[in-house]
Amino acid sequence: MKILIIGLGSIGRRHLKVLQDLGGVEVAALRTKKGTLRDETGIEEFDRLEAALEFRPDGVIVANPTSLHVESAKPFLNAGSKVLIEKPIAHSREKAMELAEFANRIRVAYCMRFLPVSEYFRNELDLEKVYKLSFKRSFYLPKWHPYADYRQEYTARKELGGGVIRTLSHEIDLACHWLGIPEKVTGVVDHLSHLELDVDDFALLSMKMKNGARANLEMDYFAPVNVNEGELFDDLGKYFWNGEALLFTPYGSATPQTLLKFEDVYTEMYYDQMKDFIRFIESGTSVNCTFEEALAVSQVIEEVERQSYGEQKQNSK
Repeated sequence: MKILIIGLGSIGRRHLKVLQDLGGVEVAALRTKKGTLRDETGIEEFDRLEAALEFRPDGVIVANPTSLHVESAKPFLNAGSKVLIEKPIAHSREKAMELAEFANRIRVAYCMRFLPVSEYFRNELDLEKVYKLSFKRSFYLPKWHPYADYRQEYTARKELGGGVIRTLSHEIDLACHWLGIPEKVTGVVDHLSHLELDVDDFALLSMKMKNGARANLEMDYFAPVNVNEGELFDDLGKYFWNGEALLFTPYGSATPQTLLKFEDVYTEMYYDQMKDFIRFIESGTSVNCTFEEALAVSQVIEEVERQSYGEQKQNSK
């Protein structure tokens, strides 16, 4: 099997390491070497699209800036490859629709679907009985890639499809993955901090889900200490999780029970996600986000931007 990685920034290199560790795959890359990480990787590297197409990859991982996703994926989809596109699928839903004819050969890399929490909730809970789901996600952008000037990274630049609501849209996907597409979305994005960027560094939104539940998300770029946690309420009690454990506190009790303990959980999810992509190439089965589900996430993002900026400014983003 041959897999091509487009873009060798931090996430592209993570995917490369995972594929090399898993073995059994010939990996190559298409890159410009204009990014922060420009050194050689020891794999075959192409700097021309024509050469990369001649490699004839079975699968392609699109890991360059969001604004380049669609144009990068198209030639390989036309050539018959299956494609895993880093989240979000594109900088706009309208742009993503250019890939609609290839929907059955596209998956979108919302890696948190592969966390044990997601598997537990999907398999062990009656999600119809959930009535509130909340996520809190926060980190300090200059620390995210300490080797780089954060102001030059795609996360901080509108022209490259950045902004916190796009960069941290994992939880929007999880809410939809667990509870279905929302019926109504209310929210706000804003630039609140001292950070030098032309995109949002704060987002707050609430989604009314089809089962009547509320899914609430708060995310930002300016926390000195990383925060990645969530809570879920159903008719049995409260579930709380972070990178260390999943806890459950039943009604009538003040003592949480430990349901799952995690060790290096964020590393393992990338391996599980890549195994899933390999299965998708081989058999077409996948847990990764579908094209239609990715469009739903984009629709949520754009609705919050519309409410924050109005139609004219939102459409110019």
